[in-house]
Amino acid sequence: MTVNVINSAGGDAYLGFEKFGRFHYIQCLLVCLPLMMVSMIHVNYIFVAEDVNHRCLLPECEDANPSVEVPVWWPKDVDARCFKPVVDMQAYDSSNQTCSNNTFVEILEECHQWIYDNENSIVSELNLGCKSWKSTLVGGIHNAGTKASLKKNNFYLFRVGRKPTIIICSIGGVVGVAKIFIKNYYAYLGVEFLESVLASGLYTVAVVLLIEVGGESQRVLAGFIFSYAIYVGEVIFAFIALTLKYWKTLILVVYTPMVLFLAYIFVLKESTRWQLLRGKTEEAKDTLKLIAKLNKLNLTSEEITQISDEDLRFKFNIVIQKERESFKDILVSREIMLRLIITSFCFFTSSFVYYGLAVHAVLLPGNKYMNFVLSSVASFPGDLIALYVFKKYGRKISLQCGYVISAIFLIAQTYTPDSISWLKIVLFLCGKLSVVVCFTGVYTYSLELFPTSVRGTLFGCGNTAARVGSMLAPLTPLLVKQLNSLPSILFSSTAILAAFLLTLTPETKMLPMFDTIEQVENYKSKVMTHL
Repeated sequence: MTVNVINSAGGDAYLGFEKFGRFHYIQCLLVCLPLMMVSMIHVNYIFVAEDVNHRCLLPECEDANPSVEVPVWWPKDVDARCFKPVVDMQAYDSSNQTCSNNTFVEILEECHQWIYDNENSIVSELNLGCKSWKSTLVGGIHNAGTKASLKKNNFYLFRVGRKPTIIICSIGGVVGVAKIFIKNYYAYLGVEFLESVLASGLYTVAVVLLIEVGGESQRVLAGFIFSYAIYVGEVIFAFIALTLKYWKTLILVVYTPMVLFLAYIFVLKESTRWQLLRGKTEEAKDTLKLIAKLNKLNLTSEEITQISDEDLRFKFNIVIQKERESFKDILVSREIMLRLIITSFCFFTSSFVYYGLAVHAVLLPGNKYMNFVLSSVASFPGDLIALYVFKKYGRKISLQCGYVISAIFLIAQTYTPDSISWLKIVLFLCGKLSVVVCFTGVYTYSLELFPTSVRGTLFGCGNTAARVGSMLAPLTPLLVKQLNSLPSILFSSTAILAAFLLTLTPETKMLPMFDTIEQVENYKSKVMTHL
């Protein structure tokens, strides 16, 4: 009876719930705003913890307003950044307590006080001086926090829901404001870690909610929106950093607005797919009524109310689980484990190459802020290409081609003569565009490979692999000292290996979004039977 009511309302009525309308645009915008803010937090250390030009402070010899420039009395062949000469007090007193090249003994001491070029970074605020590993460690600690957020985020994502998880992650980053009051380096690292643990989970929940809001027909578009929100956030952050420069002001401007996301309690809607999967049918019906109203669908509130729970789940291809599938269920499924291993490596490769190229782009001559802007802006056309090829040719083949093409461009630009600088730049940008296609695509592809019951957990594992890649990428410039082409060879090798591994996973363009591991296993069995 209820099925007939649904059909009489129009066979296409329920397909209309996945067609982008006013509701979907509002929801996507609400998800993208905190995503943009968290993407700013994720790259804050690039400028907040950047190295600052400095030299050792030698109190006996400095004038009233010492500058970072190496003074004329500084001994030649002595590293002014990390070591200072020892003053010969007898020669110092005999020369009227003034310093010259002859005022020092042939002994060097390690510096503990420095003169800094500016105060735009925590390097000067926390007096890190030539301990550059400490400023570099800030980024590593932040990414470690991202990995640590996985377990917490997966619990909230499945048990509590997509909406509460987004709210918790969005406002969690506000704790980073405490960094402006900290005078101790290790306390700063602690807050950096905590900030990342609380906020970084937004990446996982945001893309999951975008996929589930858009529905099966808009999965590629959801990945496209997710990536663009991140790129826009990075570009905006670069312009804010260019304008403000001082690190404390930068943190205040970027972090404090995140408290406003508390308002999402009233405006953001939960994923209907999650509600149906968890047996919250009445809440799902309320959301569907709002969608029908805002999108002007040919369904009344009464018709939606009359639908039985079973028929509603059938319409959306939802299978209710008797109990949550555990990590043990994942481990015993060979198909799920194979998909997890391959997608994790693809996550690692995409992040490793993407951030590796971003680091090498920033090393180019010119304004560091504009270089960062250009690096982010270069990602935009790559996402447009991804949106087109993923819809037209499929996910798997597009990813494979993206990895191989990026490898070809990177190797080509490495062996292009330096005298043809324009060609090196063009090839570099083409390599960046190609890997952006993969960086965007692996999010959509992995979400389609995993069932709803463990999607958040397994997607989080892929994100963890991506964080490992982003942690290793900043170290690749050190390889240039061994062999100039070594970074490109490493990037290209991992990209080609990722393309090869993808031959072992299925194309998901025409597949439904499975809800349980059992459904994935049954599908695999049918495919093997037909082969």
